Amino acid sequence: MSTDLQPSQPTIPTINTTAKGFEEPTPREDLIIPRAKLLQALSPEVVEGRPDCRPGVIVNSVTSTPLPARFVPVFKFTQWLRFNPRNQKDPNFDGAKSPGALLWRSTDPYDPRVQREGAWGPNGEKPLALKCLSFFARFDGLVHPVIVPFAATSYKAGKQLLSIAHFAGVDMFARAYKLGARSESNDMGTYFVLTVTPDGAATETEAAVGARWWEEYRDRRFETHAEDMGTDTDATIDAPPF
Repeated sequence: MSTDLQPSQPTIPTINTTAKGFEEPTPREDLIIPRAKLLQALSPEVVEGRPDCRPGVIVNSVTSTPLPARFVPVFKFTQWLRFNPRNQKDPNFDGAKSPGALLWRSTDPYDPRVQREGAWGPNGEKPLALKCLSFFARFDGLVHPVIVPFAATSYKAGKQLLSIAHFAGVDMFARAYKLGARSESNDMGTYFVLTVTPDGAATETEAAVGARWWEEYRDRRFETHAEDMGTDTDATIDAPPF
């Protein structure tokens, strides 16, 4: 299911290329855009012992390869994701789905599911849906976009990025940043959270690509690779997003 960004017009946006083998225009909704995935101790890539996959490393969620630190955000969008609980004894567990499976996603704050399952309760009850402050971004040296989602304990870093970019008074893709991670601990143990630091002005190439992607992808439907996010330790830590 793809509900990330709703199209602003009825025509289906496509990506055209002169490379051979792609003569038929490719609808953007048929492309899966990877996300920046912060590995935790229980992330499948770490448990399986994949090369360069250690807790605290940020990887491409599709290829499991480490991402460069420098990135240029192009635009921001908020999404809510509802995952099946990993504990099968949880009263909200859906027996028809596997533990951690993505049940639904939405970018509409007025979506009845978001209204019903995306808010904290009056007594601090944890919402069933995970709120993600997400950035469509270009990473240094990569030719494809990557989504950088900030959720749960990393949500504060997303707000910091948005605030710095907003008050800079220039196009979002005119500034570059570095994405990192630091360890934190609580009663549940040690885990990693995302960090963001400014990295100067975007280069001419970075800004040009950002401007082109902003025109091509803003307000368009596309699918982000979030189906395995429900298995991430950080995605399910009981912490409010502030």
